[in-house]
Amino acid sequence: MSPPAGADGSLAQSLHTQQVSAYTWYVVAMLMFLYINSFLDRVIISLVVEQLKVDLGITDTGVSLLQGLAFALFYSTLGVPFGRLADRYSRRNIISVGAGFWAVMASACGLAQTYFQLFIARMGLGVGEATLMPAAYSMVSDYFPRHRLARAYAVLMLGAPLGTALAFFIGGWVVSFASEVGSVTLPVLGEVRSWQLVFLITGLPGLPLALWVWLTVREPRRTGLLAGASARSGLPLTETLRWLSARRGVYLPLLAGLSLSAMFGSGYMSWVAVFFMRVHGLSAGEVGQFFGAAALVGGVSGILVGSLWCDVLARHGRRDAPLRTAVHAICVALPLGVAAPLVGDVRLAFLLITGLVFFLTFPQGSNVAAFTLVTPNQLRGQVAAVFLLAINVTGLGFGATLVALFTDYVFGDPGRIHHSLALASIVTGVPALLALSLGLRPYRGAITEAERLQVS
Repeated sequence: MSPPAGADGSLAQSLHTQQVSAYTWYVVAMLMFLYINSFLDRVIISLVVEQLKVDLGITDTGVSLLQGLAFALFYSTLGVPFGRLADRYSRRNIISVGAGFWAVMASACGLAQTYFQLFIARMGLGVGEATLMPAAYSMVSDYFPRHRLARAYAVLMLGAPLGTALAFFIGGWVVSFASEVGSVTLPVLGEVRSWQLVFLITGLPGLPLALWVWLTVREPRRTGLLAGASARSGLPLTETLRWLSARRGVYLPLLAGLSLSAMFGSGYMSWVAVFFMRVHGLSAGEVGQFFGAAALVGGVSGILVGSLWCDVLARHGRRDAPLRTAVHAICVALPLGVAAPLVGDVRLAFLLITGLVFFLTFPQGSNVAAFTLVTPNQLRGQVAAVFLLAINVTGLGFGATLVALFTDYVFGDPGRIHHSLALASIVTGVPALLALSLGLRPYRGAITEAERLQVS
């Protein structure tokens, strides 16, 4: 770690010299594994939609509430108090305890016998997972210099496509296996249906992972503090809201654009498996193999290439490089989102959706860097939580439901899920592009202000 910059020193220069060790990357890798596990637990439900509808007697809209609102309700709202804790106390401890809790709740989804019980278990999953990202964002910002943050966050955000791919690979295999053997009888638990087995298998591995993080990850020294403030003082939520309000010209376009982009992506990820089953007649196992590969190839390459593109823009003098990367990505993702569900050939549809996944994940690392770079350390956990609150309420909470509402009430036919996906892409993608574009100019000014106000 570099020593604090002097009163007349350059923040950028002092942080540029900060060393990045092998252990630093190990910490990012462990946080990424936790994110993989969390994403697997939250998206696995998309592969068992048809079984849930039959066993629980619900519609697409009912399923969408399990996918979105049940999870996002506490995942979003509790992120704010957990972010507050992350700004004052050990982020390692917060993450480890939270990871153990969500592993238990993910497994509890497999024990649910009614819609209400499954809804409660999904809410509990959201409570546990709410601990991860505000604390992880803040922790990574203290392990890396500013000029390496986009790349570090990109590695962390690989957890989303890797977790999605793993969910489809494992879920597809388990669903196919369970459909052949029917329900199984387990000791103590008794009869377990296929969709319950999926939750049980994917939920329990989170417990040893949470323990491993507790034992091997160290809490870093806090950097990037506001001048004159201590590392443990923290700042109240009212100060966070005042900070955001005073800079609403920067944060509002960023918040609106990222929230609508999340809604775009969440709607697709929640219903793409059902789309291939209903429109193209594929089985759950086939969808798991093909879309798992699409999520793996498109998602991993998208995040890595996106972080490199952000670096290229920054080297060419673009101070708004993190936000500009998001603009470039949505420009391509929007037409792909409209075209992919409407083509008649299944192979072409998979190819287009692989491209869509690439560009939806393209700005993931730079998105996190975008608001971290303009926020002081004492506010990063809370600002991250506020962003996650808005992004997840709109994205996770309503992305899946928007598509379901179009299917149930606009088109009135489950078989027209492809039209719902195309329409939802337009409704969310166009305003997302406008909001992000409007934020470019004020964001450049915010970068300059952040470097002036902070010390290392």
